[in-house]
Amino acid sequence: MISFILSVVVSIASFGAVSNNESVNNAEAINRAIEHCAEQGGGRVVVPCGEYSTGSVYLKSGVTLFLEQGAVLKGVQDINAYASLQTTLDLSRYESGQGTVNYNSATDSQWSKAMVFAVGVSDAGIEGKGCIDGADVRNPLGEEHMRGPHTILMAGCKRMTFDGFSVKRSANYAFLGYQIEKSQFHNLYIEGGWDGIHIRGAKRVEISRCEMHTGDDAIAGGYWERMSINHNVLNSSCNGIRMIMPSVQLDITDNEIYGPGKFEHITSHHTRSGAAINLEPGGWGKAPGRMDKIRILRNKVACVLTPLCVTLSDDNTMGSLLVEDMQARGVTRMALSVKSWGKAPTDCVVMRRCDMEFDGIDDPNLPAWFENRPTDQWPVFPVWGMYFRNVKNVDVKDVKLTVRGKEYREAWTVDNVEKHNLDRVQVSKDCAH
Repeated sequence: MISFILSVVVSIASFGAVSNNESVNNAEAINRAIEHCAEQGGGRVVVPCGEYSTGSVYLKSGVTLFLEQGAVLKGVQDINAYASLQTTLDLSRYESGQGTVNYNSATDSQWSKAMVFAVGVSDAGIEGKGCIDGADVRNPLGEEHMRGPHTILMAGCKRMTFDGFSVKRSANYAFLGYQIEKSQFHNLYIEGGWDGIHIRGAKRVEISRCEMHTGDDAIAGGYWERMSINHNVLNSSCNGIRMIMPSVQLDITDNEIYGPGKFEHITSHHTRSGAAINLEPGGWGKAPGRMDKIRILRNKVACVLTPLCVTLSDDNTMGSLLVEDMQARGVTRMALSVKSWGKAPTDCVVMRRCDMEFDGIDDPNLPAWFENRPTDQWPVFPVWGMYFRNVKNVDVKDVKLTVRGKEYREAWTVDNVEKHNLDRVQVSKDCAH
């Protein structure tokens, strides 16, 4: 909860907001209520029960937007009712997808449109049991020639709290954050749209006890420091967690991550899930830097492409990665992997007490297919369970690997690994399935 004492409570209805009338854009009334509350030193702006159509609104420091049970802020269909991000921050290091239809830049007036803005805001947020409905507003000038406004966009914010409400039908990301510090995302329910919570630049941020059913990545972004992702339920038609820029002191603990997606991937229309956890700095453009102190603890994974995929680019290095007590069932295609395809090194990978079950590939010719085949042609790995490459030390104990159905590849392998201990890996085959 927000730490300061709420001094003012006002309703958006008192400033002229009209419910249950889609022809009315309530943005002006909502912004007047927020501005009034901020001028009085902060407090709570209440959205009463009912549906309120709106374009862009702006959070202010010290103000909590409170969504009552049954309250809905719904985006208007007019794309011109949504403003673009205005900030003096240099956010160029967070750009990605250069040269593609997925190019993301905070300076792009189409990409940076949003329904709710918080720019340079502190000690503020959104709470309550209501809903923000992005209304799936499409923009032919947006990313992929169709993505519309983000539902909530933050830049340069501190001590933000988002708690209890739901977000649905986001026209792009449900949450997009740049340079967020000491902030909390708790007890949120997100469904549909593209990414759920996507943060580029985070310090001391926690995402906890949220439930997400997203078309794209549930949680994504990067350049995180002391980030905690814990006790969430993540269901995606892409990746559960996808880090595209290197992070340090990242804890991913006690989450349930599963597929297939409840909502389809809007671009490709499939519902199959990718990686439960995908750590790939440089996956969407240059993202130099070091990863370190990554802890992945007590996560349950089901019906995904792979439980964990770590891939370093040439301008990355990684210190330590710890994976403990991971349970994975119904892994559909790919081994757990920690690797780089160039020479980027990882210092140490430690795994303890993991139990992972993979679906086999019934192809007796598959092992021979990999001989002298370049890695950029691999559709899967030459092993079905665990693959480590360019790691100085791999220490694996009390790990059980099970394959269901016929499988002709080995369970695990190491490539350019200086020291490894995999003596206590239990491998079994369940040919009854």
